[in-house]
Amino acid sequence: MSAQTPPTLLKLAMQALLRDETLDMSALDKLPMVFFPALFKEALTGRHTTTVKAMVAAWPFPCLPVGALMKTPDLETFQAVLAGVDTWLQRKFHPRCLTTPLETLSITYCHISQADLNYFSECSKLSELKHLDMKGVPLKALDLMPLRVLLENVADTLLSLDLKACRMKDSHLTVLIPALSKCSQLCKVNFYCNEFSMPILRDLLQHTANLSKMKVEKYPAPIECYDEFGYVSIERFVQLCAEQIDRLRVIRQPKCISFATHMCPRCGERCVYGMGSRLCLCQRRQR
Repeated sequence: MSAQTPPTLLKLAMQALLRDETLDMSALDKLPMVFFPALFKEALTGRHTTTVKAMVAAWPFPCLPVGALMKTPDLETFQAVLAGVDTWLQRKFHPRCLTTPLETLSITYCHISQADLNYFSECSKLSELKHLDMKGVPLKALDLMPLRVLLENVADTLLSLDLKACRMKDSHLTVLIPALSKCSQLCKVNFYCNEFSMPILRDLLQHTANLSKMKVEKYPAPIECYDEFGYVSIERFVQLCAEQIDRLRVIRQPKCISFATHMCPRCGERCVYGMGSRLCLCQRRQR
């Protein structure tokens, strides 16, 4: 007979804590910081919403990696996370989620519902958010007005915004542009892998005149760069991207800007124009 490896003390401690439905912040304030990431992951995976809420309220680190840990999100667990953030912000003292509100929120590569997005925007006390990462979250079928409200609420503090691969189209960006134009501290944006036309990209860039602190800008190639089969026309791609950058230079001087196509269906690479310009493998071979 082969002996089974006994569970570690850490594993046993986590199991005991997760069984305790009365777990509150006073108990978590005494929990060693090293326990938090593993316990939080177990609580999310097992959908222990009471523990999730209490842990977020007592979170001792400056970053809350919800997107990386919540592999199978659902509305109830998502609401527990946000309720924990609200509780943390309402406290008169903070343990060891720190003396400032949450600065980084990452919810990536997962599906969220309209109810999720609505609830997310209602957490108005995320007033000092500096980094918002929602890459890989499909937004195509959602009303983005709640996201616009959130961006308006954090317009004075937001430093980076990552909306890469969110499947957005012109109508979505139109909703967000008024809020983006107010984000005066914004220094990094990523809109790669969305589907925007030349006119809406032009409109976005024209509304960034006041964003003097912008350092890194990543935009998708205009949809006019593609033929009817979805393949990129290099001549058209270079022409349109050059026009966009020239127009932007009339408004302000971009520091690091690039436009990128979708992944090439043949070779799996992108064509990039701007800083770090390159063609996909197929186009390089043709030349």
